[in-house]
Amino acid sequence: MCLYSQSVVAQTFADKNYYLVDSLELTKLSEEDRELVNSSLKKFHESKTDSLKLKYINDIIELSWDENLWTKYNSWMNNYLTKKLSGVVLRDDKLSAKNRMLFSYMAATVNNKAIITHDKGNYVEALNYYHECIAIQEQIKDSVLLPEAYNNLGSLYHDIKNYEKAESFYNKSLTLCKRYKNYRCVAMALTNLGQILSDRKELDSALVLLTQSLKARELSKESYGIGITYDLFGEVYYRKKEYDKALAYYTKSLELEREHNDFKGVAISLIYLGEVYVKKGNFKKAKEVGLEAYEIAKKENALESLVKATKLLRDVYVGKLNWKQAFAYEQAYNKLSDSIQNDKIEESILIKQSNADLKEKQKEIELLSANNKLQRLRLKNNKIFLGIAILGIMLISFIALFTKRVLNKNKVVSELLREQNEEKQVMMKEIHHRVKNNLQVVNSLLRLQSKEVDDSKITDMFKNTQRRVLSMAKLHENMYSTENLRLINVKNHLTDLVSDIIDSYGLDKQVSKSLAIVDEELSIKTLLPLSLIVNEIIANSLKYAFVNKQKGTIFLELKNVGATTFEMIIGDDGVGFHPLDESSGLGTKLIDIFSRQLNGTIKLLEREGTFYELKFVVDKE
Repeated sequence: MCLYSQSVVAQTFADKNYYLVDSLELTKLSEEDRELVNSSLKKFHESKTDSLKLKYINDIIELSWDENLWTKYNSWMNNYLTKKLSGVVLRDDKLSAKNRMLFSYMAATVNNKAIITHDKGNYVEALNYYHECIAIQEQIKDSVLLPEAYNNLGSLYHDIKNYEKAESFYNKSLTLCKRYKNYRCVAMALTNLGQILSDRKELDSALVLLTQSLKARELSKESYGIGITYDLFGEVYYRKKEYDKALAYYTKSLELEREHNDFKGVAISLIYLGEVYVKKGNFKKAKEVGLEAYEIAKKENALESLVKATKLLRDVYVGKLNWKQAFAYEQAYNKLSDSIQNDKIEESILIKQSNADLKEKQKEIELLSANNKLQRLRLKNNKIFLGIAILGIMLISFIALFTKRVLNKNKVVSELLREQNEEKQVMMKEIHHRVKNNLQVVNSLLRLQSKEVDDSKITDMFKNTQRRVLSMAKLHENMYSTENLRLINVKNHLTDLVSDIIDSYGLDKQVSKSLAIVDEELSIKTLLPLSLIVNEIIANSLKYAFVNKQKGTIFLELKNVGATTFEMIIGDDGVGFHPLDESSGLGTKLIDIFSRQLNGTIKLLEREGTFYELKFVVDKE
């Protein structure tokens, strides 16, 4: 890891020396991933609190597509959290809000480590990580990751063909997914359960689950996942020898895989289609899809698909009675099959060994669980005896203090109120934290959905909506980061918000800020509409104000003009008046709505550039 000074903030993070992890091939990162890392690390170095630092690193892990990138930052974050939590005992009733947040991030990094080792075939190591993740989540009573962890654990047992264990964990995942109405998670669990039933040749039951899975996929609007479910439908109907239905579903899956540029998936679906065409006697179409699958498999170095494509072409030429070509593909198939067979033998040995190791590990986990239950039973009995003793002491104390009840009444009431207030604060922080997380999930869904749209106007609409969502998320993030959950410092909040909006546009010109914001604390009731007004006006300035200009300035002044009245002047020194999304557009309507929520009025000022004046009233009660 590198060392940093305050001067780093002013640097460009394209220089590898300023990254948090070494041995990253920056030139191999996509432009999108490089932009994500640069933006997140800039905010990381500017942040003062652990919650914000971890948020920005977690953004890299959750949003980057490069496996090398997110795995390295996941490892960095795991090490960082291990040091932070050194000496902290994982007990739900003793954890502070901050340590609960740190353990929540720790569970996420452990789950990611499990996925990495699972993909490498290190099943026993992956099992340990999955159970560690589940233990943390259950202890801190944060069920966000539990469905995914159970599903991943089921996938591990599915891979080694332990269907009973796999089904058990998939069902656990499904129960939690339904409870929290996570349709994407529901679809994933149902699809996996359907695959198990298909493998067992329980085909009608598999179709029932896959139908439910498809409905959940459609509710979650996850088009790539829909393609996976279509493939499984095709597999079930192929096994039922209902080839027309199999053909229809494989075709649907192929269309989605082509849309997502999933070339390996395209090759597999083409092979499935070819096998159906062979069964139907349509050797011309079978040859066409077989040759395309063969070329893709060679290009993608997908050996198993190459073997299947070669076998398909052999069957095509046998069906066409072209024995010369059939013999050539038979030879190629045998050669490739030998290579695959050696891999299969090694895989079989690995699976058998893994099954044995996993059984031993499962026994250890079950023994540990039994010991924990025994320990909890002992603790429960001790608590009963301790409770009786405490009850006796309390009774004696009550009798002894009865005569002083009047003098102590105020003190007791004050203490009770203090404890209730602390509990309320913890609860409110948790609520704001979860609202912020949900808003970030909405933002990620919008970001992913926008990638499926080619129309630049619609893409801009998605981006505008994302910025509005992030403005709201920023406010809730600031709420749970402060001690006073009722009020938040408007100067700090708007300063950060303006910076985030400017950074999100990434303009290739210099945009500076001129801010003069009163140092006051306002409620979320006031700050939410005010933040959204600021977002709309500044976003509009960044889109239109500095056309054909190399630099510009965003201005924001907020001051008191009365006991409960505030005045905000906001604008830019750009090219002049630029209406908000046209006079009838959404931006203008939103600003009008938010101004009314503030009991305020807004107008365009007659001065150079574009400036708005907003006057509003704050309810100080």
